[in-house]
Amino acid sequence: MGPGNMISKDDKRDLDPASTMPGEAIDEEESLRLARKLRAEDEALRQQDEDLVHTTALLRVKLGDSYMGRGNASRAIGEYKQAVKMEARNPRFLTRLADAYLYMDRISQALSHYRQAIAADPNCTEARVSLGDLYQRFGMFTEALAQYRAAVHTEPSRAYYHFKLANLFLTTDRLPEAVVEMRITTSLASGDAFYHFRLGDIFLRTGSLDEAVAEFRQASGLAPFDDYYLVRTATALLACGQAHEAVSVLRQALQLQPGNQAYLLLLADAYASAGMKTHATNLRRRVGTPDGYDLAFLLRRRAEWGQDATSIDPALPPVQPSSLPD
Repeated sequence: MGPGNMISKDDKRDLDPASTMPGEAIDEEESLRLARKLRAEDEALRQQDEDLVHTTALLRVKLGDSYMGRGNASRAIGEYKQAVKMEARNPRFLTRLADAYLYMDRISQALSHYRQAIAADPNCTEARVSLGDLYQRFGMFTEALAQYRAAVHTEPSRAYYHFKLANLFLTTDRLPEAVVEMRITTSLASGDAFYHFRLGDIFLRTGSLDEAVAEFRQASGLAPFDDYYLVRTATALLACGQAHEAVSVLRQALQLQPGNQAYLLLLADAYASAGMKTHATNLRRRVGTPDGYDLAFLLRRRAEWGQDATSIDPALPPVQPSSLPD
């Protein structure tokens, strides 16, 4: 074979991969290793960028929370918007923004962002409960019920969510269902005085007087310096015919609120119910004619234990039922 027809060493390697030089195989492996390393570094940098964006967004939210705590909702909205720009589908950020809009009574924007939060995460119970509150505010009880139930389904151990359901049932006069949900609420948060008080209030409305007394007593035991819980306990005791016990409880309330006209007049009623007529008469003379608020409070309490409100004093000014305080 002549010189012009000779096959070079490089040509032989191209025709026969098995003839690749050992050093060149090592270079190829090194290239693959370097490529993997570069990809890993790129991924690490991307993750660092994401972490930085998330951290910055969290700082925006914290700053927004600070503004909300000072009542500056407009500045808070600006911060929450920046956070949402960075993480458009973060349900927590969307809910915060919706809360701020609601604070400023910008209802349509609040509604929109609560819905966006739920779309981003159907298990965002915070957004569901807030949306339920908004629906309930405008009388959309069916829609509110759906949101509260979804929240309870997602977090069945949250007492507050069961309380929301109970409160809605109470608003819509579905008292048996309200009792069920409040029982669950108190079982999940047995140390919360307010929940026991609310259950006692429902029992009083339904005529379950012994249960009402028990729940009011539980509330008073958990919050011994709350005079209102004591007064409601006394009202339930009067409804049960336990006037002497009611006298004792009302005296405790008056130790916390000395001179409260409404409490003194209710004590006079308890004296009368217990057969202590002289005590009742003397106390009523000493207190005199109550002002409008105290009279309204007294009438409400008397109505709860079935006493004829007009028997207090026919000369007292009339009070519209809608003006009676709880």
